[in-house]
Amino acid sequence: LRTAARMCALITLLAAAGGSTARCEPTACGQAPAASASCPLAASSATSDVGPQPTVQPSNLYFFNAAGVPVTISYVAKDGSETTRARLAPGLRRLLPSLSGEVWRVRALRPGHPLDQQLLLEHRVGIVQIKDCDCPQPEFVDCQKPPFRRPPGTPNDPVAFENHAGAPLDLFYWNGTCEEMISWDAVGGVQPAQRKPIQSTHGHTFRARSAASRHLLMQHTLADLVIRPCDDETRRAAVRAASPRAIALRRATADLEQEQEELRAQLEAALAAL
Repeated sequence: LRTAARMCALITLLAAAGGSTARCEPTACGQAPAASASCPLAASSATSDVGPQPTVQPSNLYFFNAAGVPVTISYVAKDGSETTRARLAPGLRRLLPSLSGEVWRVRALRPGHPLDQQLLLEHRVGIVQIKDCDCPQPEFVDCQKPPFRRPPGTPNDPVAFENHAGAPLDLFYWNGTCEEMISWDAVGGVQPAQRKPIQSTHGHTFRARSAASRHLLMQHTLADLVIRPCDDETRRAAVRAASPRAIALRRATADLEQEQEELRAQLEAALAAL
């Protein structure tokens, strides 16, 4: 009887733990990011740890500079050293290849300024942990169609989900109107602590719902890593840099520079043919 009582108590505790909700960012429920989102005060001790077999395939990171100042994007090696892989002007976007387990840092590029090398963003590439986020409950609308097959040549941005919600769940692709199950091969739902890799494309949105009740647990969109300003001066610069005129001028400058390089190459080829 004593053993049976202990088992009952354990089951009760596990059920309570599985039914508890997690504290999540607004984006995990499909809402806009918190306006008060702050930048890291200092770099963490995180370093890249890809290992011999990455959890997911090579994918892409999409950085968008909304900080109002130029930035450097650096890869953090296992020994903690940073190697700059790209520089990004305000208002522009850059794609960089990545692997699960990598750590990336973005710093302000402001030579001679007190905030030069200020840390604006630190990001580790990895598994998306699904939690019960106590989200608002949008109506579940089933697309009611067979599993989608990606056409050849579709850009590949794989993502892997891991169930931390404490109960079986199903994964759905949400197209803005209805939801299409993509974990149909997981009979009984994706189980607690189980991982589910998905072949996807940047911009896709996924919803995790309870396998039993279709209760919405969490939403995740494959979106840009937005680099945001961290101080009042940089925020004012970001507003100026985000104006349509400023963005158009930067793009026109980039186009002219590319055209200049192409003309230089044509001139060199013409001279070489003489």
